[in-house]
Amino acid sequence: MKKNNKLIIIIIVLLLFSYYELNNNYRVGGIIRDILFLPMINNNYKEMYTLINKEIKEENDELKKMLDINYSLTDFDNINASIIERNTTYWLNELTINKGRKDGVENNQIVITKDGMIGKVIDSSYNTSKIKLITEFNTPISVDINNVNKLLTIEDYKLYIRGINESDNIKEKDKVVTSGLSDIFPKGILIGEIEKIIKEDNDVGYYALIKLSSNLNNLRFVTVLKRKNI
Repeated sequence: MKKNNKLIIIIIVLLLFSYYELNNNYRVGGIIRDILFLPMINNNYKEMYTLINKEIKEENDELKKMLDINYSLTDFDNINASIIERNTTYWLNELTINKGRKDGVENNQIVITKDGMIGKVIDSSYNTSKIKLITEFNTPISVDINNVNKLLTIEDYKLYIRGINESDNIKEKDKVVTSGLSDIFPKGILIGEIEKIIKEDNDVGYYALIKLSSNLNNLRFVTVLKRKNI
């Protein structure tokens, strides 16, 4: 109640000074009005600068981690890029980055983040490239779990590994990495981990649900893996 009374008093004072200013051609009313609102303006600017500085710090930290990526891929160069476009309707399908053929980006190159693989290049123009996310892959990926080779498949944006036997000794939390048994996917790139192991409906064997290591909902920077010319 006291706050409301203060607000009413301030409004009345401002109206009086504005009236005085208009009728006497003095800047006194405007000066006092600015003084009254100055703390509020300063607080708004402080909040804005705090948010901007926080955003800049987060981006710098993420870029530093991207530069520190080390998958021991001696046959590849890293092309760091920023995401410039993403269709909200097809959020888990594809995105566009600010690097293209002029930067060495070509179709079928693998795209990673500091946390693991997220997709591959499907359309590279001179300045930009489209990336198909792993959740939209329509062909299996050969993966390795504790030195056991399996096929990772994608169904309805979810990642699965089927045909698991007890002798495979695959457990929840085990890491899933690329096996290298493909010309496209280099060996040893982290994809995710075993989130849950479920018995098949036919009671023969098991299948696993994979939790992707990268957060596809919060992507800003990525790295394209370019194979070196040897």
